[in-house]
Amino acid sequence: MSNPEISLSSIVLTMTPASRVSVSATIGHQAHAAFLATVREVDPELSAALHDPEGALRPFTVSPLLGVGRAQDGRVVLSPGEEYALRVTCLRPQVHARLVERFLRPDLRPALRLGKAELLVREVRVTPGSHPWAGYTSWGALVAGAAAEEEISLEFTSPTAFSFGQQPWGKKIVPLPLPTLVFGSLARAWNAFAPPELQLDRQALAAYLDEHVVVKRLADLRTQMLDFGKAPQLGFVGAVTYGLMAADGPIRCQLNALAAFAFYAGVGMKTTMGMGQCRPWRR
Repeated sequence: MSNPEISLSSIVLTMTPASRVSVSATIGHQAHAAFLATVREVDPELSAALHDPEGALRPFTVSPLLGVGRAQDGRVVLSPGEEYALRVTCLRPQVHARLVERFLRPDLRPALRLGKAELLVREVRVTPGSHPWAGYTSWGALVAGAAAEEEISLEFTSPTAFSFGQQPWGKKIVPLPLPTLVFGSLARAWNAFAPPELQLDRQALAAYLDEHVVVKRLADLRTQMLDFGKAPQLGFVGAVTYGLMAADGPIRCQLNALAAFAFYAGVGMKTTMGMGQCRPWRR
């Protein structure tokens, strides 16, 4: 699919398992591997490039497996009669094009493997409205659609946290929806992928966030643990409303554009392994 209006996309794969199977309730690392394997089937060089950069921002995110039931002893059972979904967002058009091409190829089986589970892909949804988590947009549309709203509400649907690197006592992780952390993460991703003419002044944005943005309301905010096989990872989920207290129209517009961008970019650490899934929230 080649479309100049698709700069950013959210692709939802609806799937059913080939057989009844038990899988880990946290499959982020397996979904990450499945995504790279899928891209490798049509573009080995791109797959290698997406896998390679150590610590660099990557132009995609992967969700947890959607539609699963309650876990028992850290595992969930997938049944052939049920439908599940996996969401992948693409922050570069090339990644979107290769992923869609993979599932349109008649010579390749439309399936994903998550550990021992083979999931048959039934539909590939990207059109806005075809699924609550599907959609696409352009950088220009994000900017044009951003108003100088005084409040921004975001829903964090998978554990979200922020890493400050290795300390003598271990990794410093902050599982809090602080404005400077949430919008700072989004601004960093925006400047990594947006066209040069749409780059943000992160210093000015940081100053406004530090002085004029407050948390106004919390809805069902709680911590939640993910287990990536090697170590558990704590994050927060729930909804947060931020107040933009100083009447700076341009900065408010930028923050509202970043809120819309969160649907595609995710927030915080390990967004390529299921963490930081986020979207604008309407109460």
